[in-house]
Amino acid sequence: MKQKFRFIAIGVVTFLTIQAIAQSNNILKNCWERQVEPLKNNYLKFYYSEKIKESEHSFKPWQQTGYDSTGIVWCNADNFLKSDPITFRDKKYNSKTQLIKSTLLFLDYGDTELFALTQKRPQEQTFNTIRYSPVNIINYLFQHKVSANNESNNDFATDKIKINKALVKLYINKSDNLLSKTTVLSYDELLGDVLSTLSYNDYSIINNLSYPKNIQIDKINGEVKISIAADIIKEIPPPLDQRTDYKLKEDTEVSPEIKIKKYSDNIHFIELKHTDDRFIVVQFGDFLLVAEAPLNSKNGELIISESKKIVPNKSIKYFVFGHYHPHYLRGVRPFIHKAVKIRCSKANQEYVTYLANALHTLSSDSLHIQPKPLLIKEIKYSLTIKDGKFEMQIFFIGEKSGHTNDYLIHYFPAEKLLFEDDLAWITREGEIKKASERQAGLYNAFIELDLIIDTIVQSWPVADYGVKTVIPFADLEKSMNIK
Repeated sequence: MKQKFRFIAIGVVTFLTIQAIAQSNNILKNCWERQVEPLKNNYLKFYYSEKIKESEHSFKPWQQTGYDSTGIVWCNADNFLKSDPITFRDKKYNSKTQLIKSTLLFLDYGDTELFALTQKRPQEQTFNTIRYSPVNIINYLFQHKVSANNESNNDFATDKIKINKALVKLYINKSDNLLSKTTVLSYDELLGDVLSTLSYNDYSIINNLSYPKNIQIDKINGEVKISIAADIIKEIPPPLDQRTDYKLKEDTEVSPEIKIKKYSDNIHFIELKHTDDRFIVVQFGDFLLVAEAPLNSKNGELIISESKKIVPNKSIKYFVFGHYHPHYLRGVRPFIHKAVKIRCSKANQEYVTYLANALHTLSSDSLHIQPKPLLIKEIKYSLTIKDGKFEMQIFFIGEKSGHTNDYLIHYFPAEKLLFEDDLAWITREGEIKKASERQAGLYNAFIELDLIIDTIVQSWPVADYGVKTVIPFADLEKSMNIK
């Protein structure tokens, strides 16, 4: 009897589950009928204005830069065209993005030829369009017959799909069959898994088509607000010209190219051509110190591997970085995994703690696979590391750098050598120009600290931009004397 009841219970649950899925699939169909199907062969045209706040190459961690932009979008079930003009120094530039039935073309600001996109970009553009309109993504899920998942509840039917490494979820309101919000879980090499939530608000109806007039985007490193004024039209502007020889680039990984330069018995510089950076490996009696790790965890692992080749019998005890921007900090996580002690200014402690604890489920690294505690300590004013006659000093100059509020510089008194990130921009050719704010900040820090320097070695850039990265101190001094 118990066995019979068990089978009945399983049957009821299965029936209810099938019913729930069928109901949710109907909700996706109803959503498509309200927000996509009325367009048929016409286009939704709208002018948009964006108010954007994003943390970028800012003065301090998490600081957001605010700016506004405007543009025009034309879209229907399969097509998306965006034009966003900007004016710079009284000259107007235009950028165009065009997705027509899976063919993506992009013309960047000021360019006359199409930008060479990679093969992943057309698929990624499908969910990039949701920033401005949900039309394409609703149609994509409907055409691919995506089934609702077990996150659906009494209020929302939830449909999800994975596009490349990003996980996209649509939350359709069961009360009106309109898309309420979309979440996109994407991968950032520094921040790990980044969840963006797009809320669609203030729906309006035009020719039986429901569309949101306001879109709000929230994520850990920014916020976007978009306002829309729409109409339905029959034709769009002439599409971008696609040359007969135009084709998408292959998605290939750049092979690392490494050059090791011995400066002294204690100091080695390693250049990474694929990132245009150099980092430093400093050898002490029974341990190593590494300064700088660019762009991602793969480079961090590479730096650890190359350091072991230089001094096979010594482990890395300390990792330091000049400031928090990507070319110096993004590769920190493998050092945390190796139980290396991180030393930084107070301005970065909370930021590095976030990076250490960030999930990397979409693209795992060693620290995600095997979590380790963060060993971090503040450099308040300076840190001196000695080994007999050899000595290294790290100084906090912070906002005096004229670049960021967390800035550290690395000094070797016996060698009269200074290693810093990106403050001295003196061209390789031509006359030396008046010192920029950054160069002046660096020079004034030397004077204040009373350092004796013959040579400055810079971490980035090594080859690009036409600037010196091994700089006689006299060059910096000369730039300060130019009026």
